[in-house]
Amino acid sequence: MPSEPIQKLLILQEKDRVRIDLEALLHSIPREIAANREKIAREEERAREAKEAVTQLEKRRNALEGDIEAWNAKIIRYRNQQLEVKKNEEYQALEHEIEAARSAISGLEDEEIQVLVDIDTGQAELESAEQTFRKSIAVLEERIAKLQTREKECREELAAAAREVESARAEAPSEFLEVYDRLLRHVPFPVAVPLREKKCQGCHLKVSAGVESDARQGKEIATCDSCGRLLYCE
Repeated sequence: MPSEPIQKLLILQEKDRVRIDLEALLHSIPREIAANREKIAREEERAREAKEAVTQLEKRRNALEGDIEAWNAKIIRYRNQQLEVKKNEEYQALEHEIEAARSAISGLEDEEIQVLVDIDTGQAELESAEQTFRKSIAVLEERIAKLQTREKECREELAAAAREVESARAEAPSEFLEVYDRLLRHVPFPVAVPLREKKCQGCHLKVSAGVESDARQGKEIATCDSCGRLLYCE
């Protein structure tokens, strides 16, 4: 069994572990919330793009209808002009213009048919995208709400953990605490580790005979020759 000073130090280390874990969690939650909000923004952008695609098709259909009406108006005008001309050449020229207008209208109507098909397809895709969007947003917003709740809870837990750390620090021997604090700033957690088979369980390297002896006695501060961690025998 570890000596009493080491036992008190291990209690402190466990309290610090809880505190450190909570600090890490509290630090990560805002990033998770931001990541989920970015996902919402991307979902919204995809929905806008799907809607804009249909809007552009509607505009193109309206433009085609306007062009068809314009060509039909030209045909009427050409027909009226044919009633007024006296030369066959002029009549045939107008007939040629009418045929060109009809050909243009035919091409526009073919394009309009394709646009109408694309609108139907786009509308179906838009409805599907909006359904997916609503479901995705609901999931993401629920996730954000849970993260925000967890963040609040985490702050409360961290405050309680900090109080427990202070209480444990008050129980730890000052000479051990000084070494512990120094290691906490420079050595990866945990800083107090067991010695097993003459090996530090922090860096897994063998220690000197003197360090092993100090660790077994538990009265003196024993630190690893390699990584500097506090050592104790279980």
